[in-house]
Amino acid sequence: MLDVVFLAVTVALFALVALVAKGVEKLGPEARPSSARTTGRGGDHS
Repeated sequence: MLDVVFLAVTVALFALVALVAKGVEKLGPEARPSSARTTGRGGDHS
């Protein structure tokens, strides 16, 4: 019986963490697509 309680508490904890993560994600700024970058080593350094 105790293992069923442990499993239920574990699942509930994961659901709570997922719910908090969704809320934090909605509070954050809108994600902007990154600008096009040229690939290369070092950029404009000569």
